[in-house]
Amino acid sequence: MAVHLDEAEKQILGALLADFSGRKLDASVLKKSYEGPKVADLSNVICTGDDINTVDFELALADLEKKKLIRTGPYKAYENKPGSGLFILGGYSLKEYAGLTEQGYKTAKQAPNRPAKSQRIVNNVHISGGNFNNMQLAAGEVISQKLEANAGTDADTLLKLIRLLEGHGQTVTEEQKHGLLTAIDQAKEGNGKEAKSLLEKVCGPAWDSVQPVMWPILGEIVKQSLGL
Repeated sequence: MAVHLDEAEKQILGALLADFSGRKLDASVLKKSYEGPKVADLSNVICTGDDINTVDFELALADLEKKKLIRTGPYKAYENKPGSGLFILGGYSLKEYAGLTEQGYKTAKQAPNRPAKSQRIVNNVHISGGNFNNMQLAAGEVISQKLEANAGTDADTLLKLIRLLEGHGQTVTEEQKHGLLTAIDQAKEGNGKEAKSLLEKVCGPAWDSVQPVMWPILGEIVKQSLGL
């Protein structure tokens, strides 16, 4: 019997399938619970527009688990109070990560269940100068798998800017990454005009659409540097 999925469920399954295929996992891991993408990262990459919000995502995740198309984890056993006459056997999922089941894999591969826009999450992004190993980075349809930032830079800010640019369909080059780093440095020095000019240059044609969400990030850094 065909499984009916809404768009949020398709998005989640699509992202999990992309993760599974990208990591070249085999069928054996589908028989048990494996550690897939972080639920928080799935939510971040899927809830990027007006179509799917966090409530839609949480309901879809619960429905997929109920349909046995995904598993979440890690599993935590119930803690029974010492001396209590009531003993509860079993446990529950902390819902920190999610992975496909065999049925979920088969369902995700079927054409009617493919999402309108697929999302992807890639593991193991390394940033030199900070302890970011094994971090999961969600960045819309295009993911930068290798990112190098100089020690002392604000890596979180850099990742946010790259995520926003890639979310608008741009593949961020090494030259653009350098430009973003320079813009961040200028913002930290309180040079708002120069930081904005550099940011506009990096964004190019996408500037008009990304300015309302990207510039406030650096603008806040400028304010902090000026003590405002």
